[in-house]
Amino acid sequence: FHKFAGREFEDKRPRDRYASESKRLLGVLESRLASHTWIMGDEYSIADIATWPWVRIYDWSGISIEGLPHLQAWMARMEAKPACQKGITIPPRNESPEDQVKRAQQMVTR
Repeated sequence: FHKFAGREFEDKRPRDRYASESKRLLGVLESRLASHTWIMGDEYSIADIATWPWVRIYDWSGISIEGLPHLQAWMARMEAKPACQKGITIPPRNESPEDQVKRAQQMVTR
């Protein structure tokens, strides 16, 4: 959120709401993964495939997963999947992370 809206904006409530909700949702996943290997149980499923791309960029969004050991273990299991390793290279990344942010900001502020 802060990467699109910028760090310097008058009303901090939207940014704080985004951060709080993101942390809450990661906590929900942590609770679920405390008693399950995968999101829907003991088998890898579309739920894991659909959720992983959003969770894997937690650091980009400024949210920490420190103190969420079950989520961290799930992330490691996902990252070990050959399909996940292949998927993060498609499409090829030809621009720096900074340029990706600039391009995203331009899309949002048109």
